[in-house]
Amino acid sequence: MILLGMGTTLTTTSCNSKKKAAEAAKAQAAAEKQRKVDKATSDLKAVLNDTSMSADERQKRIDAIKAMNIGDPTVTDLIAQAEQSVKSQRIREEEKKREEEAQAEANKKSKTIKDFFTEIANASDANTANASIQNALKLFTSPEAPVLIIIAEEGGEKDYDEPTTAEKYLNFVKDQKKMNHKVVSIGTDDNGKIKLLELSN
Repeated sequence: MILLGMGTTLTTTSCNSKKKAAEAAKAQAAAEKQRKVDKATSDLKAVLNDTSMSADERQKRIDAIKAMNIGDPTVTDLIAQAEQSVKSQRIREEEKKREEEAQAEANKKSKTIKDFFTEIANASDANTANASIQNALKLFTSPEAPVLIIIAEEGGEKDYDEPTTAEKYLNFVKDQKKMNHKVVSIGTDDNGKIKLLELSN
């Protein structure tokens, strides 16, 4: 009887120990998951709020968190928000890149037309100015090529002064004896001739 009682006690103790060990392991796993959730939440909020990182850098951090497969609703929602933010940033970065490339191209092409503007404005007499105008017009598809002058811009929308032509604008520079506008963009045809000139104050 005594031996039987001891066996029952040992069995009960062993079961209790296994149960406690299982509960401890479960608690440890839960704590570890919560730690990952907290870390992922913190990192994702940082990605959302940090505007100094490039889109690629932000996406790399998001991908690292996604690879952890945490499966928490809050983390999943933050991942979606962060990826949407990165998508919007990529669009802005691509637009900025296109604008910079267009500006660089405009600067490259505008050197010649800018030189003519300076020549015409600083001409010593009307005949010299007229000669420069005729040479400048060779850069355009025709003397009637449109010249647009931006007078205001807000939210990507531009307001223009009354449209003029290449010939009229070059004569305007001659009469004013100064060039008060800067070249914003140059549209060219397949032959590299200027078909549209955009200026601003």
